[in-house]
Amino acid sequence: MKGTVLVLTLVTLVACTNSPLASTSPTVNFPSPTAGGTASPAPAPLTCGSRIPAGANLTLVTLPDRIGVSIRDISDLSNPISRCLIHGTGATYPRFKDSNHVSYIVENATGNGALYVADLLTQRTSLVRRWTDAAFMYWVYAWSPDGKTLSYLSSDSGGVAWHLLSAAGDVTLSRFGPIPGRGVDPESDDGMTGFSADGQYVAFENTFTGSDSAAAPFQIVRLSDHKLVYSRRDGTMATWTGSGASLYFRTIWGVESWDLKAGAQNVVPGLRWIHPWPSADGLRIVYTVAYGSGNHVLGYLRLTDQPVAEINMYSSNFGTAAVFLNSTLVWYAEEASCAQTQCGIGGPPLTGRTFLDDLVVQTQRPSVDIAVFDSWPHVGAA
Repeated sequence: MKGTVLVLTLVTLVACTNSPLASTSPTVNFPSPTAGGTASPAPAPLTCGSRIPAGANLTLVTLPDRIGVSIRDISDLSNPISRCLIHGTGATYPRFKDSNHVSYIVENATGNGALYVADLLTQRTSLVRRWTDAAFMYWVYAWSPDGKTLSYLSSDSGGVAWHLLSAAGDVTLSRFGPIPGRGVDPESDDGMTGFSADGQYVAFENTFTGSDSAAAPFQIVRLSDHKLVYSRRDGTMATWTGSGASLYFRTIWGVESWDLKAGAQNVVPGLRWIHPWPSADGLRIVYTVAYGSGNHVLGYLRLTDQPVAEINMYSSNFGTAAVFLNSTLVWYAEEASCAQTQCGIGGPPLTGRTFLDDLVVQTQRPSVDIAVFDSWPHVGAA
């Protein structure tokens, strides 16, 4: 998922209890690739005020009264609890590795970066990998459903490489050519990697490496033997669904799906979805679509025997960055109307308001979350 730059108002920070110093030693399970001896940026401080119960429904969010990434327990929606806080503004692209570990990226002023994993039980932080300022698409990474394998990208002047990192070591799956210089279209350009819900396949797609790359920019690989099972030259905005091994993605023909038995087939002709996000129970995918005025509206795909795309018509707001918080509740950020304000190349400005929509009972209410980065459980981990 791509990060959104937000300007936060500095407010009083209520400190959580316990604050052991973070350890910067590499994890035992994930040996760290070297980066020419370059010093890694320091990890962000982590504090936790309470332990996370087993089976909790969690989110990674920015709250108006906290500077940093809050680990929020929303198991009881009437009484959400902030369990932990990754302090400051340095931790970017946070993801749940599992219910007790959160990964994030830190960069320093010279452009050097590092991926860390914070243990929410011990409140210690471990270095997973690091890179120099030659990196591109470093923000594209994902954890397997069991949290034991990392899919990530590395890059240098020669191009981009797709890796799998686990206790067995670091394996390069594919190499791509250099990234050509050009503008970015936020409604079509994308970089994604992710694992199927059954943990047997991993996918990678991107629109940046160029059509002249020797390796296809859209690939699905079987984890057991690293065999390429499907590839193509087009395709963007991909996501795995919440059960089995079905990948949904966008092409010029609409939204297509892939699985090993049926192969690729068009399921919603003409649909040009943007940044789809699956529910962990495998029943829905939420997304946004461009509206004629320049704004965006929410839509969702019901994954029945015959997938049905629906626009969220009961919401009168324009919105973007839609994310499932649980199997039915969607968070999104409101856009200002392009009919009432100037919408430039960067897209419609945000109003600062965020909302929660329940797709089943069809209700909407304001949200306190300024930004949402991830939710738990993930696909395949429910």
